[in-house]
Amino acid sequence: MPQTISATYEHGVFVPCIPVNLPEHTEVKLLLPKTKTKRNQLTDAEMGFLALRGISHGLAGTDSVEMQKKIRSEWRDQ
Repeated sequence: MPQTISATYEHGVFVPCIPVNLPEHTEVKLLLPKTKTKRNQLTDAEMGFLALRGISHGLAGTDSVEMQKKIRSEWRDQ
């Protein structure tokens, strides 16, 4: 029967928050929630710059790495 077990990811290992009654080397499957990393979020400064440039509309889900590439490309073309 499926069980939900909370765990913390530490030093490359998932550590259960409660004791788990499983034999050693039991294979399990983990369902991880989709998380937003800092790398994929535009900073307030980036959003401010884009607003000044008139290109901030609809960028809430934009990958900041891709946006930085576009900004650098635009600066080089001037």
